[in-house]
This record gives sequence, C-alpha cells and structure tokens, in this order.
Amino acid sequence: MSNRSWWRRVVVATSLVSGLAGATARAQTPAQQKLLADIKAADSDRLAVSEEDGRFLRVMIVSSGAKHVLEIGGAYGYSAIWMGLALRQTGGHLTSIEYDASRARLAADHVRAAGLADIVTVVPGDAFAEIPKLQGTFDFVFLDAWKRDYKRFLDVMLPRLTPRGLFLAHNVVNKQAEMHDFLEAIRSDPRLATSIVTPSGEGMSLSVKLP
Repeated sequence: MSNRSWWRRVVVATSLVSGLAGATARAQTPAQQKLLADIKAADSDRLAVSEEDGRFLRVMIVSSGAKHVLEIGGAYGYSAIWMGLALRQTGGHLTSIEYDASRARLAADHVRAAGLADIVTVVPGDAFAEIPKLQGTFDFVFLDAWKRDYKRFLDVMLPRLTPRGLFLAHNVVNKQAEMHDFLEAIRSDPRLATSIVTPSGEGMSLSVKLP
C-alpha cells in the first residue's frame, strides 16, 4: 500500500465517521444502542472514548479488514463494543486488557450484553504482564491506558504489529503534555507513517507500520 493510498483511507474513514454521526444504517441494534448510551451515562470518570471516536475505530477496522486486534486500557467496554461490531464484519477477534479488576468485570458483562462475547475477550490485569502471554501478531492496536506509559507500550507492540498494521492511541490532543516522548516517537520512527485525527476533541494518533 502506498502512502498516498493510506492517507486516502484515513480521509475517507474520517469522512465516514462524520456522515455516520447520528445514523444507524448497518450500525447496531436498538438494544446495543441503548447499552452504549447507558455505559456512557454511567461513566462518571469519563474513561470511555467519545461516540465519534468509537465510530472511527469501527470504520478503521472494517476498512482495513483487521482481524487480530488488541486494546490496551478497556475501561468499561465501550470502545470494545464498537470494535467488536466491526470485527463481526471482518471475522476477527479483539483482546481487551483492563488493569482494574472491577472495571474488567463490568466490561465483560457489557460485551456479553452486546452479544459480542464470541468476538471480544476481556483480560483483567497489568497489560505489561498480560501482553507477553498473548500469542502471535496483531494488525490493529488501540491504546487508551495510562498516558505516561504510551511510549513503553509502543516499544512493546511495534515488533508485534504486522506490516501495514495500524496503531491508534487516544487522547493525543487533550493530554499531549503527558506523552511527549510517545508523540515524538510516532512522528520520527522511520517504520511508521502517522497522522493525528480528531473525530472528537480528544484526538487520536493513527500510525501504519510501513512494509
């Protein structure tokens, strides 16, 4: 895939998210819509991504055809549901790691309620300890954990990211002061092509591992 083709995909995906905001065509069932709304309403700590970011994750997984997906920092399962909906279409699987055991239990409950338990596996524990236990490589990684650990997670996951695999990280605009080393790394690493997109005001970095 040429850099031009990849940038075109990013532009198209961002446009699709804008067009899908408020739309439900081929999106989710009424029960899933209610579940997503309920999770957001109960998220007093504001750990979940925005709806726009959730839609963006879904569009990127479907458009890239990703099948082996890892989420680092799953919180209450909101983003996992969006990605699980995408993986239902690509035939893939998501492993979502959440450090806090109580949040991980709720995330697993939410995934089951969404009808995605066959597609999404929630793993409780420290991601630095759990990732080495996982087998194989990944073609899509979404990072939304402790911001000061972003660079460490990039170092851990980049060797396990497939060529043309995507690495996305959340809060790169509104919390950029907490991750200067990570932002410098994704911009300067010759193995990556990176763009910063803003489906919502929080910002998301989108990096592709060059073949």
